[in-house]
Amino acid sequence: MKPRERDELAKQRELKAINARLTQHERKIRVTLLVVVLLNVVIVALLAYLLFGRV
Repeated sequence: MKPRERDELAKQRELKAINARLTQHERKIRVTLLVVVLLNVVIVALLAYLLFGRV
C-alpha cells in the first residue's frame, strides 16, 4: 500500500468518525428539544387549567 493511499484511508476514517459524533450529537439535541417542548406544553396546560378551570 502506498503512503498516499494510507493517508487517504486515514482521512476517510477520520471523516467517518466525525460524522458519527455529529450524528450522535444531533440525536441528543433532538431529544432534548422534544423534552423541552413537552414540558412547556404541560406547563401551559396546567396554567390554563388553574386560570380558567375554576370559573
